Amino acid sequence: MLPAKIVSCLHTCAARDNILPLTSGCNLACVFCSHRQNPPAVQSYRLPALPADIIFEAALFLSSEQKIIIGESATRFDEGEPFTHPEILEILRGLRRMFPGALLALTTNATLLSPAILTELAALQPLELTVSLNSSTSAGRRLLLADREPDRALKAVAALTDYGLPFHGSVVAMPHLVGIDDILTTIKFLAAHGALTTRLFLPGFTRLASAELRFPASLWEELSHIARELTRELDMPVIPEPALPADLAAEIYGIIRDTPARKAGLLPGDILTAVDGQPVRTRVEAFNLARKAANPCLSVRREGRELKVSLRKKKSESPGFVMHYDFNPLRLEEARKKIQRARARAPLLLTSSFGEPLLLQAAASFGLPDVTVQAVENHFFAGSIKAAGLLVAADLLAAAQEVLSKQRHDLVLVPQEAFDHHCRDLTGVSLAAMQEALGVPVQSA
Repeated sequence: MLPAKIVSCLHTCAARDNILPLTSGCNLACVFCSHRQNPPAVQSYRLPALPADIIFEAALFLSSEQKIIIGESATRFDEGEPFTHPEILEILRGLRRMFPGALLALTTNATLLSPAILTELAALQPLELTVSLNSSTSAGRRLLLADREPDRALKAVAALTDYGLPFHGSVVAMPHLVGIDDILTTIKFLAAHGALTTRLFLPGFTRLASAELRFPASLWEELSHIARELTRELDMPVIPEPALPADLAAEIYGIIRDTPARKAGLLPGDILTAVDGQPVRTRVEAFNLARKAANPCLSVRREGRELKVSLRKKKSESPGFVMHYDFNPLRLEEARKKIQRARARAPLLLTSSFGEPLLLQAAASFGLPDVTVQAVENHFFAGSIKAAGLLVAADLLAAAQEVLSKQRHDLVLVPQEAFDHHCRDLTGVSLAAMQEALGVPVQSA
């Protein structure tokens, strides 16, 4: 019987994120697996193959109005390979009965996608597969994934379009281990076999990573340049993660083939300025407005010219263009409300190193002139880790204490990604404990 706290976390993942974890089991041993680099204090859960009744109970908290994500990493759960679950097909059939028209999204390493399973998946559409391939060469797969049968995944990827299964690719870039050519070969393999997009994950490492996993910071810029060049060459968006855009302009990064955006003539480099007459302030806002609307009219700036472009699409259908994730203005509205409710006159807004440049721009552009924005260095994971979701209370406390030692603040806002639904960080420290240590109100936003 699962502990109540794990069941509660499962329900929250479904209700808050529309994610349904199945198992932490995996049939590969990737050298870059993040779980191997976690400091001992991290409080994460490794799930067995969950019983079907537990999964369907959690599924009651899902929404059919948005994509249902199956088996992906969520909150404190270690992600796994969904097709190692012995009841995966029964679970997928049950979910399709519960949510007849919902898009089911699965991330898989493709090693277990036999012809029989592909036939079953084809009958369960609409589906969206993400294939975490990482290497398409035998040497690369053995080195990076410890894959003893490297041809299995490659044959499955080559067969996906034959079964009418749309898919996206993903590659964790490890050029310092396998070389740039292995990465180029892998991305071109995915494009040649019909991948709609491929995400190129720029590698990260913690202070506990072995020497072979460490790399110079300049690699991020190099890989981002390669991703942009491949996007132009392959007619497939190759999206670097993290993207780290320099500004908030709603620039289109790439266009997915056979989509409303492609049919309407949108191009990479186009900048959206309004959707159905509503001005847009960021990429996130522009994409969300375009996705939600039926047949939206886009105001576009292209090489100094102003254009009107109409997309022929259904409500909530993807527009078919790709944008880097920058900033959701709703987050700042939430922060503004919390500042007002607290009657704070000198709020301190803590953010990640990645988020600081855009948050500074957003605060200035959207009218939070009195807020102090402070980047927080990640000492807990350290290494190259700079994302907000991997900050812990100790990092946030250290940054806040340093600022408060120099100037007065009457409210501290911390990134909501760093805390779970019980308001605890990855080490189990609560917002209340932070507030007690600082002597200043602390809230997540």
